[in-house]
Formats: sequence, C-alpha cells, structure tokens
Amino acid sequence: MTTYTITINENNPKGKSLINLIKAMDEVVTIVSEDKACEPESPYNKEFVDEILKSRKSTGKVIKTEDLWK
Repeated sequence: MTTYTITINENNPKGKSLINLIKAMDEVVTIVSEDKACEPESPYNKEFVDEILKSRKSTGKVIKTEDLWK
C-alpha cells in the first residue's frame, strides 16, 4: 500500500469533482482525515515562539527620537 498526502482546493469545480471521485472509490481508497492541511512541525522552540507572539500582541513602548541617543 502507498500513502499520499494531497491538498485539494475545494472552492473550484475540479477540486470538488476530485473529492467526490475519491469518496466514491471507498473500496480502493481509504481517507484517513478530512481535516485541513496539517501545519508542518516548527523547527523553533515552542516556548520561544510563544514569547515572540506575546511580544507582538503587546502595545510596545514609545520613545521620542531625541531621547534615543541619551
């Protein structure tokens, strides 16, 4: 048995047709999951990513340009 992972655009007619064809072939094809495409595993440390995302959401600190070089 061979396993393939494919991404199908469900918004166009050809994508819908392909999905219907695969579902009709249930004797030959096994659908493992109908979830959205899985995100690849991040090479970054999860704690580091959480810290960066948290800092993006913060309002930040405004400094006058005159005070930058003091």
